[in-house]
Amino acid sequence: MAAAAAAAAADWKEEYSAPEDGDIEDCPLDAGGDGGSEDDEAVENSLNSQRWPQSFREATDTLTIAAPPNFGCLSRSASRNSVLEGDCSGLGSDLKLPLLSDKLERNQDSVKNLQEPFGSVLSDGKPSDNLQLNGEAPTAQGCNLTQTVFNGVNVLAGIGIFSAPFTIKEAGWAALLVLAFFAIVCCYTGVLLKYCFENQDGLSTFPDIGEAAFGRIGRILISIVLYTELYSFCVEFIILEGDNLSSIFTSTTFDWHGIHADGKHFFGVVFALVVLPSVWLRDLRLISYISAGGVFATLLVFLSVSLVGATGSVGFHMTGKAVKWDGMPFAIGIYGFCYAGHSVFPNIYQSMSDRTKFNKALYICFAICTAIYGAIAVIGYLMFGDKIESQITLNLPKDSFASKIALWTTVIIPFTKYPLVLNPLARSIEELRPEGLLNDRVFSITLRTALVASTVCIAFLLPFFGLVMALIGSLLSILVALIMPALCFLKIARNKATRLQVVASVLTVILGGVCAVLGTYSSIAKIAQNY
Repeated sequence: MAAAAAAAAADWKEEYSAPEDGDIEDCPLDAGGDGGSEDDEAVENSLNSQRWPQSFREATDTLTIAAPPNFGCLSRSASRNSVLEGDCSGLGSDLKLPLLSDKLERNQDSVKNLQEPFGSVLSDGKPSDNLQLNGEAPTAQGCNLTQTVFNGVNVLAGIGIFSAPFTIKEAGWAALLVLAFFAIVCCYTGVLLKYCFENQDGLSTFPDIGEAAFGRIGRILISIVLYTELYSFCVEFIILEGDNLSSIFTSTTFDWHGIHADGKHFFGVVFALVVLPSVWLRDLRLISYISAGGVFATLLVFLSVSLVGATGSVGFHMTGKAVKWDGMPFAIGIYGFCYAGHSVFPNIYQSMSDRTKFNKALYICFAICTAIYGAIAVIGYLMFGDKIESQITLNLPKDSFASKIALWTTVIIPFTKYPLVLNPLARSIEELRPEGLLNDRVFSITLRTALVASTVCIAFLLPFFGLVMALIGSLLSILVALIMPALCFLKIARNKATRLQVVASVLTVILGGVCAVLGTYSSIAKIAQNY
């Protein structure tokens, strides 16, 4: 990682001279660049050609919302089984945004097209009147600052809250410094993604940025990492569901003709069977609006846990060590996992009506999420000390009403998140279906069923919620949230980046590489010990 960062920085230094040092806010990147160069022409031609995956944008758009759902439209378009048709949300419809495979005419102002917000679509599925005949992207209201912050918090404040208190047990109170470090650095790399969009026209997704920076190989590698990360989230959902349902129904087992399963395995299979029909759907807009309640679910769990400590017999007890160095890699993995929303940041950015406020929205999102993660970590550890489990819900007293709210909220979350998170991976594989291999619908159902079954198998093989989360955070999330954005920025920005930005980006890559190696090694070693 350090070598790659050094190479990118050396390339920047050799070819161009940097402008004066300045703050990243004060030095926006010029979208113009040396448009006449052969390299830029090659990149432009590359971004206008067909590249896998083409479905990433619309598939990940379901992880955010831009407007209240139009149920009338949903009912009419449900039979179409595609998010590409009849999009009512005003977000993620490629009827309004040219795909990378579309040929843009040379005489169009491509920068203007890409910076205009996406147009709305009427409830009858027809484009609104402001869609221009010359192919320009229509102007629409888009997301305001509040909606953007909501989408950002919904992406960042996820199931990481369940393991946040466990980091203090493993790494001591110094784990909170790791939390603050990742909040600052991941917010900075989110800003870098914005500057990549502003510096290179034709970009709308993270894989697009990878292609603009490192060509087709960059696009494919980034896509594989992103899809692997999403797949691993689904594994975590299975583990989370099995652990919490078995803690609610403690005496549940399964015995049938010699087949025996304990509560965790039984509920893991039951969850997969229940959620499977929703995974078969390709139009997930209705579920995406329901899953947007994840923000409220996170707050409800936080408030319920706090209420148990404040009003129940548990109470708060000051304890713990300041630093436990051997547990620091675990904290690195967990908080890397918590702040890895960068795969969806491009969607949030593209959905904004005023994209100049994207940085402000990021600052607010990370401040809110850091407050939530920090507060739940402190409160949870003060309540249970070193007896804390990798999921705080497993420590809650079963007779408390607030505990039941927290537990059942935790149980509901995966039902709305699982199909949305798995859908982008399934859509990308469906793009690769050989011509003549089954029909589209049969192939889709078979593939998605196999993906669900595989997540169940992996969850049973690695039933360690906290350790698996730390492994995902170290191996994948740090790549997505720290290393890749910084490397792509160094490659794309070149002479438009200040020396301060270059130094900060190189340090981000180096620190990210060190954290990834330490966290991955520690997680694998601890998983092996638990076998």
